[in-house]
Amino acid sequence: MRILGWIAVALLTVAVAATLDPARLGAAGMNLSTVNGATQFIALRPWLVLGFAVAAVLTGLLAAGVHRWRGGAPRLISAVVIFALAAVGHGAVLASRGLSAGEVPAAATEAAGEITILNLNVRGGAANTTDLVALVREAGVDVLVLPESGADVLEEIAAALAAEGDRFEVFAGTRDLSQPDGTGILVSERMGEYEEVASAERSVVRIVPVNGDGPPITAVHPRSPPGIRSAFARPQSLQTWRDEVADVAPLCAQTPGGIVAGDFNATLDHASMRTIAPCVDASVLAGIGGVATYPVRMPALLGTTIDHVLIDPADFEVTAGAVVEVPGTDHRGVLIRLLPLD
Repeated sequence: MRILGWIAVALLTVAVAATLDPARLGAAGMNLSTVNGATQFIALRPWLVLGFAVAAVLTGLLAAGVHRWRGGAPRLISAVVIFALAAVGHGAVLASRGLSAGEVPAAATEAAGEITILNLNVRGGAANTTDLVALVREAGVDVLVLPESGADVLEEIAAALAAEGDRFEVFAGTRDLSQPDGTGILVSERMGEYEEVASAERSVVRIVPVNGDGPPITAVHPRSPPGIRSAFARPQSLQTWRDEVADVAPLCAQTPGGIVAGDFNATLDHASMRTIAPCVDASVLAGIGGVATYPVRMPALLGTTIDHVLIDPADFEVTAGAVVEVPGTDHRGVLIRLLPLD
């Protein structure tokens, strides 16, 4: 019986260790982080911190009771240590990405050449336009990437900005997808003239500067993964999510000097997002990458971080960043200020 107990401890150790970085386990086509169940749980790493911490406490109480009753509880004590280390490990990953929401940089502090980008899922246009315009003006935003928008939503926001004296070009995508599938980009006239280029990927908008002076900008919005029950009923929906994230994650690396932003519907813990190198999530460089962007109804440290701004650190320096809230949408926005490097 003792041998069986230690075998159980060994299996527990392996299982718990696998939760720390499931993207390392398995091949690209069938990775643990993209398997039904694991996909959904690893997206909620903050809850894994809480879950393992609670498991450590409850197992500790049980071990104390067993020790008092019959003396000694080495296997239960081992489980306490395993759970506690897992909680610390998951917490350390989040801390390494940054647990501060940051501060919105003032428009007046934007240095010459800097670019301020706001990535915000507007929930089919439900985001409050007045508050969004106020945020854009406060931070001096030059580029807005707006998933779950359509041409009508983008034009409404652009008109509201123009009424305040800020003119933006509107790019709704050549496929003209409407919300919630659509995504779009608004570019300030301060950035110069841009034009859209065709994209093979679904719900991707690519724009490039007409005169070649400025970064290419790509907005993405792959479909979200299904829930656990839905994935069992419709396994193809999970594969569709895998394929779409795999299509958009490498776009930054494939676009020298570019910026790729949007609602990726995936975290940095999913295998598909490990293909972004040499690009990185600008939020991590800004120290805000551990703050949840979805859903707003959850505390900022208990949700999931699926909205990203990807850049190559050889091309840009991150000078400021903040996770922001705009009433009406269920996502927090990611505000990043970048300094292009020569």
